[in-house]
Amino acid sequence: MVKFDKEELIKLADLSALKVYDNEVDDLVNQIQKLLDYTEELNKVKLSKESSPTKNVNVFREDKAVRFDSALLLKQAPKTKDGFFVVPKILKKS
Repeated sequence: MVKFDKEELIKLADLSALKVYDNEVDDLVNQIQKLLDYTEELNKVKLSKESSPTKNVNVFREDKAVRFDSALLLKQAPKTKDGFFVVPKILKKS
């Protein structure tokens, strides 16, 4: 079992540049200890590898590549150049 004490809390707060007041120390130590105890309980749970991860599946239609004449789309764009859309520059060189 992992034990978390006041000295560790103060050291962690110092390393994290967090201000911990004296009246908060005991409560924080108790809360962190409960969290560590809970994670130990979770580590005891046996998981089976039988279940496979779910994947996003489109159940409405089969995905297919469809050829489309891009000229129809480019005609609707305010600006084009060499078969591409022209958009305002948003990145600056550093």
